[in-house]
Amino acid sequence: MVSDGWAATQRPSRSRYLLVLLLLVAGLISSLALAMAAASARDNQAKGFARADVPGVLVLRVGRVGTYDIFAEGTACLDYPNCHGLIYPVTVRVTGPGGKQVPVAAWSGSSYYNGGLQGGGVATFEATSIGTYRVAASTGTYTGGQIVVGRPFPSWTDERVGWVPLLLLGGAGVVLAVVTFVQRRRKA
Repeated sequence: MVSDGWAATQRPSRSRYLLVLLLLVAGLISSLALAMAAASARDNQAKGFARADVPGVLVLRVGRVGTYDIFAEGTACLDYPNCHGLIYPVTVRVTGPGGKQVPVAAWSGSSYYNGGLQGGGVATFEATSIGTYRVAASTGTYTGGQIVVGRPFPSWTDERVGWVPLLLLGGAGVVLAVVTFVQRRRKA
């Protein structure tokens, strides 16, 4: 047999499939841990948000310019459409320092839980100056909830971020499984 300088390749052992399984399990565990940490961070941050009953007006003292998110907070309902006391739909209007109208954009980002209450995104606005802002909230037919305002949640707490470890480690596991399968099927 003539050698062309390349070492003869050996078929990988079946134990490499154990590594594939470990990658998949590590991806799943990492994703679950990240999702749980993100939910906990959102919930803890939400505890410090400013609140007012709906319908009503929330007076928000802004000490730092930037984006502020507005949430509707009410009892979580698992028996839709037989839910009572929820605060949807909520209409909000924001006025800034000096009574100037502030543009409000629709928002439907991350939700959170605070005690037995669920918060869902309603709107967002930009506080362009330091001062007192008034957030007026009214509802259609439902009452008994609160309007909640606070700084946006960190981007790492987004529900979609929790999938990243599973996609990366799981994807690496699938690639390794395919490569191992092909190498084992190759004629020696």
